[in-house]
Amino acid sequence: MNNPFFLEKEIVIQGYDIDYGGVVSNIVYIRWMDDLRTALLKEHYPIELMAEDGIAPVVNKTHAHYKRPSLFGDSLKAGIRITMLEKVRWEVEAEITKDGGKTVFTAVQSGAFVDLKSGRPVTVPSVLAEKWAEFRKEA
Repeated sequence: MNNPFFLEKEIVIQGYDIDYGGVVSNIVYIRWMDDLRTALLKEHYPIELMAEDGIAPVVNKTHAHYKRPSLFGDSLKAGIRITMLEKVRWEVEAEITKDGGKTVFTAVQSGAFVDLKSGRPVTVPSVLAEKWAEFRKEA
């Protein structure tokens, strides 16, 4: 079954992603994860619509595991999927691999949607909750 809450893409390591030893800096993986999460969310609930609705997703926890280094010139593939959408919480998992499948990075990130004026959590937007419920029913 096709998972509409999964996104995969190639990552090109840039010169500014590496440290003086030629290794991708740990913080870059978190930036890539944020880029992936934003791209995945855009397919279901673009940031422009969120802004109109006065809400935004916020991260409250990231658990990252750096398994092996990535070097300038490595060919990377990254995947992210939503693993949980509850009343006010969400969770995503990401994995970045190189050389045809060797895992270099995994992470689990969680957060909530918040009202932009009050900063308080709000329920998961119905556009996402309904798509998620349909997906889970089919799974």
